[in-house]
Amino acid sequence: MFHPLTRDDLPEIWRRQQKLNTLSSEFDAFRLYAWLPLDRSAVAFWRNQFVLRCRAQGEIWYIAPPETEDFHSLLDALAAYERAQGGTQLRFLNAGRPMEDFPSRFTATPRRDLYDYLYQAQDLIGLRGRAYQARRNQISQFKRAYDWRFEPLCAGNRDACLAITDRWDAAHEGVMVGYERTAIERMVTLDQAYGQSGGILFADGEPAAFAIGSHPRPALLDIVAEKALPAYTGAYAMIIQAYAVHAHELAPFEYINREEDMGLENLRNAKQQLKPVRLLEKTLMTEAL
Repeated sequence: MFHPLTRDDLPEIWRRQQKLNTLSSEFDAFRLYAWLPLDRSAVAFWRNQFVLRCRAQGEIWYIAPPETEDFHSLLDALAAYERAQGGTQLRFLNAGRPMEDFPSRFTATPRRDLYDYLYQAQDLIGLRGRAYQARRNQISQFKRAYDWRFEPLCAGNRDACLAITDRWDAAHEGVMVGYERTAIERMVTLDQAYGQSGGILFADGEPAAFAIGSHPRPALLDIVAEKALPAYTGAYAMIIQAYAVHAHELAPFEYINREEDMGLENLRNAKQQLKPVRLLEKTLMTEAL
């Protein structure tokens, strides 16, 4: 039923994801390719959509778009497949499907650490109003302090993204640091177009921040990677706005998904300070086999 996801699967995933209305970050060929070394995803093409089998937090999880057809038959097929692999539980991450669509044999565990933060695009482009006063001040401070420029990400400057990542990594520890570096390298070297774009912020001629996003559906920009070096005051606020403006000029969208906070308090605070209009809930549905 499943086979390891490879670069060859991306065109078909891209074609199918165009039919989706979901604003979740989970169903995006570009993002899936970038994080493949960590998630070790496998894919199956089911009816009108695709289903993913991936490794998450030491467990095997399945996920499919909320628009997937013939859903009860899919759950039965997944249970049979997981049982054949020696599994004792079917774990399905629900990202937007009505809970009543799941049979009563499933137990539900909300995963607050995985909720996506959704923003109105014009809020982060314009930063208008009292709620964004601090961000506007940080941007003004950055512009006064540095001779700066913003460049769209391209083959000629992608090494700047890796240089920023390496400087950031030198001050951080943990197993995710290496995986993230690999993911960013895959993002900037993928030469096929799957809705991705990016931008780099330079301060006094040096790379200070970057953002990489994907435009998986007409209404949505998904921020897949973003880093700002703390040595450059205001660079974080500046790259958020500058990249949002750039991406919107390439292909207008209504919402920006800045993904999950992973349960990290500092990341949660930073995302909440940007005033999300909605949190996209995710629930782990579990069935004993």
